[in-house]
Amino acid sequence: ITMSVMKRLRGKALNRLRFGIVVASALAYIFVGTLPANAASNSLGVTPRKDYTISPGGSISDTLYINNLSKTSALTVSLKTVDFISQGESGTPSLLLSANPPAETYSLKPYLKLPGSVTIQPSSSYYLPISIKIPANLGAGSYYSAILYQANIGPGKQLTLAASAATLVFVTVPGKTSELLNLVKYGAYVPNSVGTSGTFQSLFISTQPQELAYVLHNQGNVAENPQGSIVIKNEWGKVVDTINQANPNQDLALINQTRLFSTCIKTGQKQVTGDGQTIISQVCSSPNLAPGRYSAFLETLYGINGNTSQEITATTTFWYLPVWFIAILIAIVVVIIAIIWTLVHIIRKSGKNKKHSHHSNS
Repeated sequence: ITMSVMKRLRGKALNRLRFGIVVASALAYIFVGTLPANAASNSLGVTPRKDYTISPGGSISDTLYINNLSKTSALTVSLKTVDFISQGESGTPSLLLSANPPAETYSLKPYLKLPGSVTIQPSSSYYLPISIKIPANLGAGSYYSAILYQANIGPGKQLTLAASAATLVFVTVPGKTSELLNLVKYGAYVPNSVGTSGTFQSLFISTQPQELAYVLHNQGNVAENPQGSIVIKNEWGKVVDTINQANPNQDLALINQTRLFSTCIKTGQKQVTGDGQTIISQVCSSPNLAPGRYSAFLETLYGINGNTSQEITATTTFWYLPVWFIAILIAIVVVIIAIIWTLVHIIRKSGKNKKHSHHSNS
């Protein structure tokens, strides 16, 4: 995707993805604490995320879906609004559950209203009413908090809540905003075994590089969703691969967050079987690179409609030198050295023979 094409598409793409986008898989990492469990079958099903755009002075009323998955026990669900931050560069949300957490400038807590508790009958659902009212003098930007659910199934009994027992709520307040993403790092990336962190590398010997990643620090007051592409060229300048989605998971850099964005050089598929179901998931696969030096050119845009789109560009290099290739190079060097040594030895011997023959003739 060229930058000219991206600029023509940014209005539609960024408008659709602005501010409120949080990858649903990130919710699987929100931990609300471990409570004594009553029964493994008792649990809640809730709305994982809600996104709104509200002008200054405006308001909305909506409902959130809650489902009691227990077939035998009624649940009394306590509700409260809490702030969250991003945990490390991975973007994992972390709920602020302390008694007096620090006030966050992006918090929705002062503007979001909801009941203190609700009771849901077995195998039943409930639509929780919520309302958000934005003050007329509130500045433009992103505001977000989480609604935390804590369920009781009877006196002295509490239900262990899974990660889905929290709803992330995002609000966009339109207007002139401060948007600034700074590039911290960019290069070939190797994640750890569980994908929570990783390392940047420039030399690969045992395996081929499978991912490229870049780290952005959000210094603005808008949750940003960068979009772009990466072009990979070999040492002779030939394009060997193009990654059309530099942010394939549509991840967000939250306010004041340093966020890692990664993408596969080549994407494959993997079957995951669990609970009698088979799911096809996308994974990174070997890009089938030849040994040598490669350059990867990153071009991204970020910004919301109404503001000027901004561009981030960067170039990184990495080497793929497998062991067998290094062995061949060493063998070639040894052969060349041997040939040179042999030629030098022959030349020296020939010179000595000529000199000896000249003395004999004298």
